[in-house]
Order: sequence, then structure tokens, then C-alpha cells
Amino acid sequence: MEVIMKSLNIVFIILFSMFLINNNAFSQDAADLQKQIDELQNQIQDLTIKMKVANKKQEASDDAPEFKVGPGFSVKHGNKSFKVHGRMHWDVGYYGEVKDQDVYGSGTNIRRARLGFKGKADNFSFTATFDKGASAKADSDIGDQTSIDEIHFSYHPTKTMKLSIGKLKMPMYFEEAISSNDISFIERSVAIDIFSDKQFGPKRPAIRFTTYDKKLGYFFGVAHGFGPENKIDNKDGNKLNTIRAAYAPVLSKTQVVHLGAWGATVDFGGGYAASLCKLEYRAELNVTDAKPLKTSSIHSGNNICEGAQHYGLEAAYLGQEGQFWALGEYTDYTAFRSGLDGADVPDYKADSSTLSLGYVINGKKRYDIKKAAFKAPKVETKWPNKGTGVWEVATRYSHVDMDDNNSSKILGGVMDNYTIGLNWYINGNAMIKANYIRSIMNNKAAQNAGATSASLNGGGASTDIYGMRFQYKF
Repeated sequence: MEVIMKSLNIVFIILFSMFLINNNAFSQDAADLQKQIDELQNQIQDLTIKMKVANKKQEASDDAPEFKVGPGFSVKHGNKSFKVHGRMHWDVGYYGEVKDQDVYGSGTNIRRARLGFKGKADNFSFTATFDKGASAKADSDIGDQTSIDEIHFSYHPTKTMKLSIGKLKMPMYFEEAISSNDISFIERSVAIDIFSDKQFGPKRPAIRFTTYDKKLGYFFGVAHGFGPENKIDNKDGNKLNTIRAAYAPVLSKTQVVHLGAWGATVDFGGGYAASLCKLEYRAELNVTDAKPLKTSSIHSGNNICEGAQHYGLEAAYLGQEGQFWALGEYTDYTAFRSGLDGADVPDYKADSSTLSLGYVINGKKRYDIKKAAFKAPKVETKWPNKGTGVWEVATRYSHVDMDDNNSSKILGGVMDNYTIGLNWYINGNAMIKANYIRSIMNNKAAQNAGATSASLNGGGASTDIYGMRFQYKF
């Protein structure tokens, strides 16, 4: 019994000793664990402080204005922005003879030299562009002058709506909606410019509203304008109304089907009809001022030109992953006339049409529903560091019939132009264009250009025109 009791005492002592040992180890582990927790809390606190400092720096960085310099200049700060932009178009042209007569004259022309400013704050924006070049015309058609190309203020009730007032582009024609930086030929078609250049725009003091929808694929624009800008007497200027609508049933980045129509009316004010109620234009290269298409008797003598209207249809296509494009437009024009004594005077009628198509190599043509028009390809393979740039081949047919043989008997000439163009988009800023134009004129158009009737012998004439444009934009 005593032996058993001694054995139990030994076991008890051993167990108690183990308990004491384990208890001391647990106490030591708990102390170490608490120490680790305290250190971790200190690290978390330090990390929190560092994160707060980093967030403050990031917020300060986000709040700082964003600058972009070269080429051009822009700054953006929140919902406010300001941009300096410009373009330079320098043309070189050679005109062939008309019936062995040098009626055009070859040479060069600084077509556009523009510097502009754009700004936006909240729902309001402004645009101001100044031009020093042959397109900056006032009293002369060929003299270089400095003019306000456009200046207007706009309110944006939504992202897709815009209400503008100032000197701005009137909504008409697909090709007129394309920026001069992005057109695929040196000049827009004579079928477009003959009617839009003087009487209907293309830029006038006006009030304009535009809206569009990318999902539904529509564009709508309407404007009421005035003109001309520089009054020459105390008479009222003309009043102009234009409207354009377009629908793209197929609309993606690489495929577009575009259908559109537009119309315009102008009411000539007293004192301006004689100078504005006439039509005249060049042969799709503005190096010379010779104008084969010219009417001068719409308003003359006892025949008063009260106003004019024209309407047009347009269709465009973009396909083959954005490489192939086509565009066609038609215009019908009527000038309304009356006699001083109330007698009926026949109205003057004219029409025009144009068809163009092209193919982009190493790039993609773009379409913008915001303007319902094409945009130039984006150059990913910039020459010389990243590739050979983007190349485009294009061809165009333009027809203008200014001879009204059925109504007023006013003759202004008939012209058919066939153009082949090659464009090299060097990078996103520089571009070189080359055009060959075969211009075929009837007897009246050739005489308007300067050819003698004796040399024509009633058979009309033709000439070859070669042009290049060196272009830079920013």
C-alpha cells in the first residue's frame, strides 16, 4: 500500500511539473504573440498614414491641369479645356493649254494658313479661327487677306446637342461637312462649291442647331444665317436658311451606309442681289482665278433676282474593314426672278452631280456621325520611324450644267471633270496630295476660261490639270 501511495505521489508530481512547464511556455508564447500583434498594429498604422499621404498627393495630381505641347497646345482641367490649333495648305498647280492658248496660268497658292482657338467650360464652348491665305477673301477673290474664318459661341444642353451663334459653317452637303484637312482630293468637287461658295455659305453669321445619335445613327442640323459680313451700303443683307438630315442604317467603325438630304433658301436683300445672284467657280484647283463656270445675267436690267433655293441628295458607303469608300451627291438649283414692272420672268435653273470612290492602303477611312461625314484615316504606321504612313488612291467624276436652255436661256457653261488622286498621310499631322484632272468644257465654259470663240469652232475644249498640296495640321 505504501508503495502504491509513493507511486501515485510520483505520478502526481510529474503531472504537476508538466502543467507548470506547459503553463510557463504558454505564458511565454502569449507574450510573444501580443508583442507581434502590437508590432503589426504599428505597421498598419504607419501604412495607413502613408496611404493617406499618397491619396492626398494623387488628389493633388488629379486636380492639376493636363498640358499637351507639340504640335499645337492644349490644357485640360476638370470639365474645362483650351486648345490652340491650325493648318497650312500650300498648293502647286500646272494647267495645260486650251486650244493652244494659255488661258489659266500655272503657279502656287497658299490656300489656307489658319490659326485657331477652342475652349470649353461646363456646357459652354467657343471657337475662333483666323485665316491668312487665298481662302481668306473679302473684296478680292485672289488677294491674300486676314479674315475671321469662323467665330462662334455654343451651348451644349446634352452631349449630343449643340446650339451655336456666330460665324459658322451652314449644314449642307456631305462633302462640305468634311474638314478641308480630311478631304480626299485637293479641293472639294466643283459640283459642290459652285453653289455653296458665295450664295449659301459655306460659313455665315448664323444661328445653328445640331443633334445626333450614335445608336440610332442619325444627324440633324438647321441654321438661319445672314450675309454678307461686310455691308457696302445701308440695305438689308440676305437671309439664309439651311437644313440637313442624315441616317446611317448601318453604322460601325469599319462599315457605314449613309443616306442624307438637305435644302437651302436665300432671300436677297436690296442692294445685294446684283453681286450675289450669280454663280462662278474654278476647275477644282485654286491656283488660278480663271473661272470656266460663270453666269452674270441672272440679275440684270429689268430682271430682278429675288432669291434662290437648292436642295441635294447624298449617299455614302464605307466597307471592307474601312478601306473602301464611295460618295455620291446631286444638287438642283433655282434662282427666282421677277420683272420691275411685275412681268413674269423665267427662273434660272442649274444642276450638278458628283461621284467619288477610294481605297485606303495600310489604314482605315473613318466616319463620324457627329458631322455625318468622313474623316481621314488614323496613321498608326508613322513615317519614318514606325512604317510608311497611310496611302490612299481615289477617283472622282464631277458634272456641272449651268446652261439653262429650257427656261431663262441663261448660259453659264457645262463642265465635266475626271480626277485621279494619290494621298500620302505621313503621320497624324503632315500629308501630301497629288491630283490629275481631265477637264472637259463646252463652248461657253471654254470662253469663260479665256479661250477665243474662233479657236473653239463651236466644239468646246479640254485641258489637263496637275496639282499637288503640301499640308500640315495641328
